[in-house]
Amino acid sequence: MKFRKTLSAFAVAVAAAGASLLTAPSASAADWWDYQMHTNDSDPGGRVRFKMNGDVVELCDIEADGWKVKLTIVHGYTGNVVDRMDVGGNGNCVTHSASNGHNLTEGQHYYFQIYLSKDGTPLDYDDSSDWIA
Repeated sequence: MKFRKTLSAFAVAVAAAGASLLTAPSASAADWWDYQMHTNDSDPGGRVRFKMNGDVVELCDIEADGWKVKLTIVHGYTGNVVDRMDVGGNGNCVTHSASNGHNLTEGQHYYFQIYLSKDGTPLDYDDSSDWIA
């Protein structure tokens, strides 16, 4: 009998918890982006995020280290540079999108290269990836 009461109480607790799990989940900021990449330093100083819908590219300096974060976007088939972005200062971000004139062709491959630059050095702690717009 004691086992049945415990099992019954457990079932009620699970049902109550399950009801709250059935509510619609809220979307977090991480869910909004299709792709994300960081610079390759041991404590990443830069981040780029890309959302295909609207061609939204966000480049952020995420560490107070005196380095500027830069991004180059190259069309994967033609090799043409289609966009360059840079930002400096911990917590600062810059955003380009189709709505402000930075339209990428849908279904095309683009090569995104993020890197840090200090005192004019070109490609430090770079990372790159081929993403589809």
